[in-house]
Parts: sequence; structure tokens; C-alpha cells
Amino acid sequence: MTADTAEQRGGRRGGTAWPGWRAEHVVGVGALLGVAALVERIPRFVPARRYLLCHASPTLDHLTLTALGLVLAAGMAAVAGGVMMQSRRAPGRALPVVWLVVVAALLIAADGVDAHGEALAAQQAATVFTEGACDYIPQEYTATPGWFFW
Repeated sequence: MTADTAEQRGGRRGGTAWPGWRAEHVVGVGALLGVAALVERIPRFVPARRYLLCHASPTLDHLTLTALGLVLAAGMAAVAGGVMMQSRRAPGRALPVVWLVVVAALLIAADGVDAHGEALAAQQAATVFTEGACDYIPQEYTATPGWFFW
């Protein structure tokens, strides 16, 4: 008597505690969250607060790129989780939850970085605006609403 495996019966590898969850579900949910987080950072699609800054701020530029990097890392984590679930070795039953928690943590971190950037922009915009003391073209910083720190 031999034990049937899921592959021999035509099933998919990567069983989880939730029988209906497969690798493509992890990738799909993670990618959907990543795309939604990216779209909500585009001022054209969502209302956003704007700050007029007298001088260019490399710190704000760095924070913006960091937040976008975290959103992209969340999308890559979703894909990596799906790939790991499809591996030959049977993954742990909690693997889908672990990867979705990683995706959520990266998106929360991105919102935190954005909230910090907005606080800095508000502080810089609150300084006195004197004619001629600013850069030739004042920089505009757009703070997009986040899901966790708005």
C-alpha cells in the first residue's frame, strides 16, 4: 500500500491550513495591495495636501524614494511568497499568512515613512516665505493619504 500524494492525484503542491489557498492567491492578494498602495500615492487619483517649500529638500526626496521602494518590496515579497509556496518541498501551513504579514508590514512602513515626510514638509512650509530668499522655482511637496497614518 502506497500513500498518494497531492501531485500524484493531480493536485497542486504547497498545501496550507486553508485548503482553498494556493500560491497564486498569495501573489494576487499581495499584488493587489501593492498596486493599491502605489495608486494611492499618485496625487491625480486621490486628493492630497500640498506644501509649498521655499528650498529643495533632499531629505523629502529620500523619504519619497524610500516609501516607493517599500511599496515595490511589498510586491516582490508577494511574488517571492508565491514562488516559495510552489517549491517542491511542502511549505509550512502558515506560509501564506507569513508572506501576507510581510507584505502588510512593508506597506505599513511605507505609510509611516510618508507620514514622517509630510510632517517634515509641514514644518518646512511653516517657515516665513520671503520674496527673493527662496529658490528660483519653489518646490511643491504633495502628501498622499496613507491607510494607517492619515
